[in-house]
Amino acid sequence: MPDGVVIPNDATADEVRAIPGDPWFDGFPAGVRFAVRSSGTDEDSEGHSFAGVHETQLNVGRAELLEAIVLCRRSASSDQARAYRTARQLADDDTAIGVLVQCMVPAIVSGVAFTINPITGADEIVVDAAWGLGDALVSGRVDPDEFTLSKGDHRVMVERPGARNGEGAGPTLSPDQLRELGDLLSRIEQHDDAPQDIEWCHDGRQFWIVQARPVTTAPRAELRTGNLELRSENLEPGTGTTEPRTLNPEPRTPNPETEWTRANLAEVLPDQMSPQCLDAYETMLNRGQLQFMGRLLAPFDELGPMFKAFHGRMYMNLSQMRRVASLIGAPAADLLRSLGHPEQIHPQDEIAMRAPLREILRYLPDFIRIGSLDVRAERVLQQHEARTRDTIARVSKADPRTLSDREIWDMIAWEIERGPEAIQPVFLMSGVLARESAVRKICNRVGFSYERLVYPQLAAGARSVSTQQAFDLVVLATAARHEAAAVAYLLENDGAFTDFRTALTGTGFLEKLDRFLDEYGHRGRYESDWALPRLHENPAPVLFAIREQLHGPGQDAKTIADRQTADATAAWRAFEAHLTWWQRWTILPRVRALIRRLKKQYGWREQVRSDLTRTVRYTRAYHLALADRFVERGWLDRRDDYFLLRLDEIAAVIRGVQPGPGLREIAARSASELAAEKDLQMPLLMRESELPTLLGRSGVTLEDDPDVLTGLCVSPGAAEAEVVVMRDPSEFATMRRGAILVSPATDPSWTPLFTLASGVIVEVGGMLSHASTIAREYGLPALANVKNATRILKTGDRVQLDASDGRVTRTSRK
Repeated sequence: MPDGVVIPNDATADEVRAIPGDPWFDGFPAGVRFAVRSSGTDEDSEGHSFAGVHETQLNVGRAELLEAIVLCRRSASSDQARAYRTARQLADDDTAIGVLVQCMVPAIVSGVAFTINPITGADEIVVDAAWGLGDALVSGRVDPDEFTLSKGDHRVMVERPGARNGEGAGPTLSPDQLRELGDLLSRIEQHDDAPQDIEWCHDGRQFWIVQARPVTTAPRAELRTGNLELRSENLEPGTGTTEPRTLNPEPRTPNPETEWTRANLAEVLPDQMSPQCLDAYETMLNRGQLQFMGRLLAPFDELGPMFKAFHGRMYMNLSQMRRVASLIGAPAADLLRSLGHPEQIHPQDEIAMRAPLREILRYLPDFIRIGSLDVRAERVLQQHEARTRDTIARVSKADPRTLSDREIWDMIAWEIERGPEAIQPVFLMSGVLARESAVRKICNRVGFSYERLVYPQLAAGARSVSTQQAFDLVVLATAARHEAAAVAYLLENDGAFTDFRTALTGTGFLEKLDRFLDEYGHRGRYESDWALPRLHENPAPVLFAIREQLHGPGQDAKTIADRQTADATAAWRAFEAHLTWWQRWTILPRVRALIRRLKKQYGWREQVRSDLTRTVRYTRAYHLALADRFVERGWLDRRDDYFLLRLDEIAAVIRGVQPGPGLREIAARSASELAAEKDLQMPLLMRESELPTLLGRSGVTLEDDPDVLTGLCVSPGAAEAEVVVMRDPSEFATMRRGAILVSPATDPSWTPLFTLASGVIVEVGGMLSHASTIAREYGLPALANVKNATRILKTGDRVQLDASDGRVTRTSRK
């Protein structure tokens, strides 16, 4: 560290005036320059860094020292400093500040470093380096070289060259210098026993450390990753690549006008996830999305992370998605339709607001990387499925009940660490906006309905894995029809089916049911939350759907497929009739290619999601093994209390850092928080600044009770029947064959009920939603975004569902 002197915060004015004449300065030759740094009482603590708030003066001559010291001392009472204290509820009655005067290092290279990745939370070293002094770097005036180093051997894992318009054209630091720096940074972290934010420089001979402070900006969940002892050396390369961005020592407060949506998440995540899963997913999703999107995402300190929990509910960052849409030249209206917010579309949203060319060129490497993945999407899917098989083989190799606590935890931690990489194929397969926008633009140009052309093509042909589940269930019902013992049991059961295995022993139907559960038993109610049971644990919804199928003729899969093929062919003919002979040679081939790819991509997305939940089926057994042990030891009262604990809290007990009996109090506190937030009416779309006002409302009030409701057509067709209103798939026993299913949203656990329905109405969802995909491929008319449908409609009401026209008309009330 450079030599220096300290001026305490209680130094008098006379003592300060005497500093430039101190004999310490006489030991340096004339012309030596100094750095004058402020050091507040609360500064650089674990919670508050004051980075950029207090004054720093560089290249100060001895004659200018007094002025620089006074400026630093006064900065503690500046408007900026007072605002920082107010925002963090710090005392503002004592603004005295210390000052450090150090010799300036004649830096050739300077930079900042973090001993934990402050964006992703990964246990790695991130180094930003630029030629010359570090003030230009930390102020964002230069584009630095960025290096990501492994913690173990300090080798370079990722290198992103900066502008390199300074001393030389090559890297600012050599591999040997980076290893030396990495070793120094690790020693500082070990000395302070906490992740560090460090400023350093190199004078051509050695490194100098000019500042080190605890990292205060990494998200809470990410910082806990270190407690999980997750081992990155066990991971295979993924589809994306970690792209470090320029890291500011302390991010600004996220924009309160950032928009957040949960429309696309409401169908796959429960309204209140288990605290354990919510915490883990927030970390995994943000890390995975950042690795996948790279610099296409705005820095989190500008627009916020891609995923964020508000009062126990997960939201996606719509502002970040709008930014990406502008970079690819897609109108915001297409994004809003896809997510399920058509009512939020304004006229200006229909106009594609492309970002400036200079900005697009800046992100060209990320476009090329993601574009290459898009071209290789089918190969990425194959790699993902191979990785899924390998993961399941490893996780299912041992019975977790026979393992030690630490062995169980190591497996859980290994799987959690793989999460950000494993989830990236979902992001890739969900990237349909550009293709949808291109097809919609062509349809508008030739005067043909996008929905009339595209929906029949998405319905026909190969089925997604989720729709195949429905068809296979119908086949299973057909098998039951041919076995008297199975028919008798299913029709006479009370609907709980708790004794199915004993009652059906020796039947061919039970063997077929077990094969069905081997294939689809990983699906379940809100299946992303591993706190909730799967179909293989309780197949009652499947058996109920089969029983209801016995009351009438089964669906003919061939008839459905033939009708869908005919509809798709007719749509192509009608579209071609709108084209000129020249357009048939130029436009038509492109549209056919785009829609073929869209069809594949919708199916691939369902497959990837199914694969991810298949691994959850096996890792859930590890969690349950620990849960049962904690109950047996008296640390928890109930098995489900385990899922009220965050993973780092469990890790602390297993590692012996915290006592096991303390888990009961943690679980009770978590349960209390869940109960307090249970009845909150959280909006589907909001600006962050609006949330306090929205929560202040008593909830949705329906001033009238209309008989005509409107929504977004996601699967064309029409049906007339009574409705069954269900708010949760656990209410499956209320479903009736031939009814129109009305629900807030659906996920794959609702699939058995689709085999009984004549139509589907959901309150949220867009073209990418589960309800849309299954309804189209199963041949059911479906309407999404029918606001308050579960409140307005009552079970037993009769309605006419005209999905093609986007309308529901109630013809009679119960």
